[in-house]
Amino acid sequence: MKTRWIAVVAVVLSLGGAASFATAEESARRVSLIASHQFILAGGQKGPLVLKAGERVTFKVTSSSMGPKANDGAVHSFVVRKLRAQGWDIRLKEGVQEFTLTAPPPGEYMIECTVFCGDGHDDMKLKMVVQ
Repeated sequence: MKTRWIAVVAVVLSLGGAASFATAEESARRVSLIASHQFILAGGQKGPLVLKAGERVTFKVTSSSMGPKANDGAVHSFVVRKLRAQGWDIRLKEGVQEFTLTAPPPGEYMIECTVFCGDGHDDMKLKMVVQ
């Protein structure tokens, strides 16, 4: 066993002197979204968002106020009702927020806004397909 550890240390040292380990957020796939009167993916796509089961995803969401704010200052939310217990219930304030979530088991899910945000609120849905 000691010989294996020496070999591992030797390989690490030969690769630059120190090992660097990525955090969950650094190794996660990044997805940019705009939340205004709809959820729009980077590049103007309106969906669906396609993920792989178990994949770590860092969402960067830019939110703008289209009307009233909730008592906590949220202008939108990012919710999958079936997955609330797994963290898929994020309150979005105006501006840019980043958060990392793990994709659920395969299936189709609906990301929606649960904060009444004015005209277009009923259209604030984004289909998520997990493969």
